[in-house]
Amino acid sequence: MTDRFPKGFDPIQHGLLRKLYGDLVPPFESIRVRPGWWPLVDQMFARLGRLRDRRNLRVLAIETRYAGHLVVPIDGIATDAPDIVYDTEEAARHTCEHCGKTARLIVKVVLESLLPAPEIELGDRLLCTDCSHEFKKEIAHDDC
Repeated sequence: MTDRFPKGFDPIQHGLLRKLYGDLVPPFESIRVRPGWWPLVDQMFARLGRLRDRRNLRVLAIETRYAGHLVVPIDGIATDAPDIVYDTEEAARHTCEHCGKTARLIVKVVLESLLPAPEIELGDRLLCTDCSHEFKKEIAHDDC
């Protein structure tokens, strides 16, 4: 069994963002979020890309830390950029990391969970009800 929802980003979507927003978008390897948050990242770049004074602005990385915590460090100054980043980070606190629906639960992935599914990435996840049920089945012990 493989981790169906690893942290990462879609390479085609990343290429499109780079084409549209150039150096504003960090390298592919620097975007480490699960698929449910890809639309949040896309919307954030669309908003940042419309800023008139974004010339010196750079997004350094985008990554998940803990369940529901998106971290987006930026470099440079642009009007409204900190507010846009804040809005994106705040939206992530209420969005399922797997599917993008409204999140309801934090599912803990502890070492015991990895026994039946060693490919699953260790760490808690913020999930909607449907994804939490499916994910709990995926990491459940066979003897439970």
